[in-house]
Amino acid sequence: MRIIDNQYYCSQKFWWMTVEPERRSIASCCAATPEKIDLSWLKTNSGQLFNMPTLISEREAMLNNQPVVSCENTCWSAERVGLPSRRTKMLSSVRTHTDVVSSPSTLHINLGSDCNLTCSYCTKQYSTAWLRDIDTNGPYLNETRFQINNNDRVVLKLGQKAIKSSDSYQLIVNEIRNIKTANQIEITGGEPFLYNGLTELVNSLTGPVDIFTGLGVDTKRLERILDTLPDTVTFTVSAENVGELYEFNRYGNTWSNFLTNLELIQKRFNHRFCTVVSNLTIHGLEKFRKQFGTKQDLINLCTDPNYLSASVLDTESKILYQSTMPDLLDTVTVEYTAEQKEKLRKYLYRFVEIRNLNLQIFPAHFINWINE
Repeated sequence: MRIIDNQYYCSQKFWWMTVEPERRSIASCCAATPEKIDLSWLKTNSGQLFNMPTLISEREAMLNNQPVVSCENTCWSAERVGLPSRRTKMLSSVRTHTDVVSSPSTLHINLGSDCNLTCSYCTKQYSTAWLRDIDTNGPYLNETRFQINNNDRVVLKLGQKAIKSSDSYQLIVNEIRNIKTANQIEITGGEPFLYNGLTELVNSLTGPVDIFTGLGVDTKRLERILDTLPDTVTFTVSAENVGELYEFNRYGNTWSNFLTNLELIQKRFNHRFCTVVSNLTIHGLEKFRKQFGTKQDLINLCTDPNYLSASVLDTESKILYQSTMPDLLDTVTVEYTAEQKEKLRKYLYRFVEIRNLNLQIFPAHFINWINE
């Protein structure tokens, strides 16, 4: 195959597999828009989940320098306006694969959307708390992330036990267990500690396992499950603020419960943090880093929806965070649009109204700017 410019090439399409058994979907890269798994095709092509026809066609397109639709929201749209994307941050434009048939070296398993939290940047796809919120209170904005579809209704109607015991779920999980090429395995959700079969799954996997958790679970449940996990498991804890800002952006958990659960993790397991950088979480981020940061921490830039990007900020905040967190310089310096600011305002006030939250925990200059 002819090698040409790498503007639309991303190596992650060739070695990263994200699987969501609950929604019967798959993506090559955790940031890509998931695609439906063809269960009929999979039954007759056992062991080829990572080489579904749709994934093969995406790799062919990238090798011919053609943009694929599944990367639009999180990479192409950001790069077009000068924002860093997951692709640019991971230097994934470097061509590492030329064969469209591939095997995953990173396996990202999204166990399901069961989650007690409605984090400020999150969505119904990764949180049943968000799904119930939208079902009860209606959409926040006229966007897909705030609209209930038929698949969402199934998730709402069926409990975890029914979903996890379904033939389709088990078919996909069995495919996951048979993957032997992964040297990095990540388990996410939702909240993995709400999944009753977590220990069984971890023990069935080949390769090092890293569990991503928001620690928004009952302490006794967390302690009970931790006691059943091998010491080799590591944890990536999702958090970026302390105190009231934490409780705002990680709504549904308390700061005290987070600290108690974090202490349980620290007693026996290696851990790091994954901080989501948005225009709501960036306030207080420096304080969190100083108190809890590790050298292995991950940064996840919020680009979808784009009105929650850290670039949609008032001038005073931008100047402050450029000086205190220079590693975010290329994010906060990008210009925002009037439409982005207006969507932020509408979303934020709806978020606050439903949860009866106090905006005064944010810097006054940020709130004044929103209301201009």
